[in-house]
Amino acid sequence: MGGGVMVMAGGTGGHVFPALAVARALRERGREVLWLGTPGSFESRVVPGH
Repeated sequence: MGGGVMVMAGGTGGHVFPALAVARALRERGREVLWLGTPGSFESRVVPGH
């Protein structure tokens, strides 16, 4: 399966952590995942570690 997916979620863990789980599942299925977030935000601190 090909194609990329852009994920946007931010502000709180209630949005970011479920989106990370979806992103992980997509990567496991061969998709490229790009994350769109705000510099200096919650997601900018959490997402790079995943």
